[in-house]
Amino acid sequence: MKWSFVQCIQILLIVLSTASVGFTQSASDNQLLWKLTRKGSKKVSYLYGTFHSNDPRVFRFSDSVYAALEKSSTYVLEADVYSMFYQIDTRIKKTTMRFDASGNPFTLNRNASKTRYGDENGRPQFLDLYFQMLALNSNKKCVPLESIEGQLSILEIINAKNKTPLQTLEKINEEKILQTYLDGNIESIRLLTERQLAGKKEAYQLLINERNFIMADGLDTLFRKENCFAAIGAAHLSGPDGVLQLLKERGYRLQLIPPSYNAITSDPNLFTNKYNQYIYRDSTIGIALPFGGKPYLQDESYSKEIIYQEMGQGNTYLVEIEKVPANYQLSSYIESIFNTPEKAKIQRIKFSQGIEAYEGIAQLFGIGDAWRRVFIHRNYLIKLTCYGGNKFMNSDRSQRFFNRVLLF
Repeated sequence: MKWSFVQCIQILLIVLSTASVGFTQSASDNQLLWKLTRKGSKKVSYLYGTFHSNDPRVFRFSDSVYAALEKSSTYVLEADVYSMFYQIDTRIKKTTMRFDASGNPFTLNRNASKTRYGDENGRPQFLDLYFQMLALNSNKKCVPLESIEGQLSILEIINAKNKTPLQTLEKINEEKILQTYLDGNIESIRLLTERQLAGKKEAYQLLINERNFIMADGLDTLFRKENCFAAIGAAHLSGPDGVLQLLKERGYRLQLIPPSYNAITSDPNLFTNKYNQYIYRDSTIGIALPFGGKPYLQDESYSKEIIYQEMGQGNTYLVEIEKVPANYQLSSYIESIFNTPEKAKIQRIKFSQGIEAYEGIAQLFGIGDAWRRVFIHRNYLIKLTCYGGNKFMNSDRSQRFFNRVLLF
């Protein structure tokens, strides 16, 4: 069975969201955060087991987790999902707008939309990407242990060995898995993962054990050179072939950091408050754009795209900038720019510096319905586009983003 690139990514996210490990422990111990050192070396690194979800409960870690990230110069992650901002829409379903008699948009369903990492009631990012955004915002180096392509090749191998694809995995009670993770009981999560993959030939070996050796080799190389904070799926931490055991065999001293507060620094909240936003600036175009994290930039000779995704909630912020002639008449192109849905209303507005803009719902290929504002500034056509789930599209979040854009 041949899958598309995006289909493979989606299945990988679903499978690994329940993955964890097995390291001997008391059931009451939380063993998610570890400190690693080597004899004769001053380098100190931390290893944290994650759960690939945006459920608010997985973010209730102690201050010592933030502090470990703050003290580290390099953030290490499984794979660079940030680089997928321009390829993946994590919404399960696209949101379709309806319009009242006055052309005002609304959705028939106002419940939280589901995403590949949870739903709109969760945090904007899933846990691993949340750490990566903090690291990028604070100018830390980010190093992936694996490539997206390498992870996808494992799925292809597993599906070639099995008559049915990984979509048919046994559904284990999600709340049970989540609670086991919140307890920090990594051995129990390993057993749940092993059970889930038991019906697929070599799936556990390929998805967990063999990748443990790849991750341990990469971590060993990085830990010897730099002070790192590494966040990988909790499935990879324990067991005889787990990352913790493999690093121990390579000469590392492992120290469990139990949940505590002010254990490493006096006020780690200052770190998160300082780095929970990223401002993208372009002095040539004369624009400053506020995002919750560092956006992904695609820069061509005469155009650029600036993309930021809240992958947990399924929201996307897209800014397209294109050089246009001095005599370009924006009003003549509004219909094609918006591809306006029937009954929709496009508003003409004026904002900073007397600039005239057009705003409303656009119908976009491959995206569906989206909020859009377009205008001309310094002979550049600027298209601001936002889209997401039911709650996002029914809120004023798009307009708040539009209004925070600074022109100079």
